[in-house]
Amino acid sequence: MTLPTIHRNGTSAKDLKAGYDAAAEALEAFADTFGNIEFNSRDYYVQGSEAWTKAIEERYAIHTKVKEIAIYLQTIREHLYAND
Repeated sequence: MTLPTIHRNGTSAKDLKAGYDAAAEALEAFADTFGNIEFNSRDYYVQGSEAWTKAIEERYAIHTKVKEIAIYLQTIREHLYAND
């Protein structure tokens, strides 16, 4: 991962921290909201026997992507706060 370097000619540490902190908070809010969506097989069975399994796989893929983004943001935030 390529991490930002805080230096005089770049974006200030304050602005970088604020931006990445805001992104992390928004992602957490999204994850909470997404996780609270009703997810039940009764909403899929009319599409056929494979629909529920496919929906589970797709939802898991989204969950995995959100976790990857969270790790990305956390890694950068740790870097910014450690190198201030």
